[in-house]
Amino acid sequence: MSDPFADVDASSPDLIGIIATALEVRAADPDMLPVIDAYLDRLDPPDGSLIVDIGCGTGGVTRRIADRFGQALVIGVEPSIALTDKARALAGDRANLEFRVGDGAALDLADDSADIAILHTVLSHVADPAPLVAEAARLLRPSGTLVVCDADFSKAALGLGPGDPLGACAQAFVAGSVTDAWLAGKLKPLARAAGLAVDHFGTANRVVTDGMGNLVWVRMASARLVDEGVIGQSLADALEAEYLRRAEAGTLYGFLPFVTMIATKPVG
Repeated sequence: MSDPFADVDASSPDLIGIIATALEVRAADPDMLPVIDAYLDRLDPPDGSLIVDIGCGTGGVTRRIADRFGQALVIGVEPSIALTDKARALAGDRANLEFRVGDGAALDLADDSADIAILHTVLSHVADPAPLVAEAARLLRPSGTLVVCDADFSKAALGLGPGDPLGACAQAFVAGSVTDAWLAGKLKPLARAAGLAVDHFGTANRVVTDGMGNLVWVRMASARLVDEGVIGQSLADALEAEYLRRAEAGTLYGFLPFVTMIATKPVG
């Protein structure tokens, strides 16, 4: 099954809308912000530095980076025209932020031009992550920093017990919307193959017990199953209603580990 995040513009307008909303919800989710802030806390870009957020989606994380490091120029690069348009519309008046349409494996940026490159929840949605990591390494200056933050989708969970239909939604979401659920264990070798030295590798769990943070799993999984004729729209509506009921009742439980790797480009 094709991962819609790998080619967003090929999706239907309705699905693009679901994806854009999901990216914004996740970027602002109180359960996700500590994961983002933990790696931003490890960065100290000098004045006038360039930070490139590769595969930035609607720019939710990119805006946070620009607000955090006002002394740096932050460029968000995204292959989807639809998501880039959304990112530009949401950018506000941030003078240090711009968004470009571009391929993460072939960036229109000079060698050794960036101080920091960030791949936030990108590599699990591409068939071959090596060219993106190599391209990030190319544009980094010597002693520049690569940050990769991605989910370990192999351990995604939303069920409360065996046979739970919301648990099945989590599994269906991963099966239909993630290219490599097992990416996390491959990150260190990818960095080393690109000539980078791994300085930090850590994990943090995103646990969702209320709110809309995991509703996208239900919506995207059920929309795909409806399109394939596996279930009817009435069941899709019931699955979303059950998610909302649990969020209101306090019985919601979603679990997804995130891995963060920070690597440095050697000098010389």
